[in-house]
This record gives sequence, C-alpha cells and structure tokens, in this order.
Amino acid sequence: MGKLTNLRHLQNFLTITLKGLPKGISRLNSLQTLEKFTVSSDGHNECNIGDLRNLSNLRGEFEIRGLQCHAPRPTPRAEEREANLKNKIHIHHLTLVFDLQERTNYVVGSVVEALQPHPNLKSLCIRGYGDTKWAGWMMSSLTQLKNLELSYCSGCLCMPPLGELPVLEMLEIKGVERVKHIGGEFLGSSSTIAFPKLKKLTFRNMKEWEKWEVIEEEKRLIMSCLSYLGIHKCPKLEGLPDRVLQRTPLQELIITKSGILQQRTNNRILERMNKKYLISQ
Repeated sequence: MGKLTNLRHLQNFLTITLKGLPKGISRLNSLQTLEKFTVSSDGHNECNIGDLRNLSNLRGEFEIRGLQCHAPRPTPRAEEREANLKNKIHIHHLTLVFDLQERTNYVVGSVVEALQPHPNLKSLCIRGYGDTKWAGWMMSSLTQLKNLELSYCSGCLCMPPLGELPVLEMLEIKGVERVKHIGGEFLGSSSTIAFPKLKKLTFRNMKEWEKWEVIEEEKRLIMSCLSYLGIHKCPKLEGLPDRVLQRTPLQELIITKSGILQQRTNNRILERMNKKYLISQ
C-alpha cells in the first residue's frame, strides 16, 4: 500500500467491519480522499492516530473511528497531537467516533482537546464521547461551523455553551443520557445574540432530561433565526421555554414519544401562535 505514492482517492466508507488500516497509508502524501480512518490498537501492523500527520491533503468528509484511551491519564499521548488535524484545512466535515467499552475507567477529555480541527470546519459530528467535560475548542475556535451533531456522549452532565457559535445553523443532540437540566450554560454569555444563525434544533433520546430553562436579560436575543424545533423520545421533559416558543420565528414544532411534554403542551397557545406543529404519540 505504501508504494502507491500517487494515489489520491481511497473510498472506504462502507467498510463497516474494518478494524484497522495498513501502516503504508501514512506514506500516501498525495491522498485527498480517505473517507474513514480506523484507529487500531495494533501499533506495529496497523495505523494509529499519529499516522495521520503526513496526510495533509485530505479534503471533504473525513471520519475517525476507534478513538479511545487505554488508561486514565491527564495529558494526551503524542499520537493525538501528531495527528495534526488543526492544519488539515481542506477537511470540511469531520466525524470523531469514540470506542469506549468501560467508560468509567477512561479519561478522554485531553484526547479530544488534542484533536482540535482547523477553524474553517463547516460540519462536525462527535459520537460516543465519554468525558464529563466538553472540549474547549468546540466554542472558542469553530467560528465557521454550520452543522453540529453530538451523539451518545453519555458521560456529559451538562450542555456546552453552543450559543456562542456565530454561524451555526443546524444542531442535533441525541443520546446525551445523563443531562437532566439545560439552562443558561447552553446559550453562553459572551455574545449579544445566542445562537444568532440557528435554524434547526433537534433533541433525541434524552432519557433523563427534565427541565429546559431560558433565563436571560430581556434585551438579549436568542435563536433569532430558529424555524424548526424537534423533541423526540425525551420522556421526562416537563416543558419548553416561553422565550423559545413565543419570541423566536419558530414555524415548526415537532414533539414525539415525549409523554409528559405532550400532555402539558397547550395546543391552544400554539394555535394562537399561528405555527405548524405536530404532537403525536
């Protein structure tokens, strides 16, 4: 594999059972398309995360699977830093998939900090993140991010201040099962408008989520472009913030399989708002 030095495109997205890539891939400096990179625990014969360092021409969509920590440690290994994702400026959509089998024994926060992508990233998906704290670069450096998905990040106890992302348009949060309350931390505090460009917001499979509160100064705007809100399989959620329902340009509200919320949502209020809505069992 390492002798194909002029190879530019390697399409491997459908290699579902793939557990590693041959070491030679790290020498393919001309490679532009590599849809999936699977991190292997076999450092001798297969690629580890550090083998990405020379693949500076990767572009388009890129997925890294099998990210993990083998023991609690306060700082990332050299491999994560050497991946050098921050300088891979042609990657527009990045997916980071963590593979943690015993989540209580792992510390992954420092690992994801070392995997900071370049600031012009347009789309990001993080799955299986197991730490209790979110990466700092998610709010501070992704100034061009438009799409964000956080999936099954079961260790997280609260939401990051995603309202500070200036051009975020679509946000989906699902399977963050330990979060019980979403409040002001979700909106952030450093911008005059929270979620200034957000158009579509979706929550799914939030099994323990009970309260969503928006307590902000009257002069501060929130979600000034929001047109769609979806709540799916959030069985304990008790209500939706008035600021979201009445003071955003919301046009579609979809609520499914969220028993308490469905019982308490006042259909007559929604009708007076002249919105499209669907509340189903």
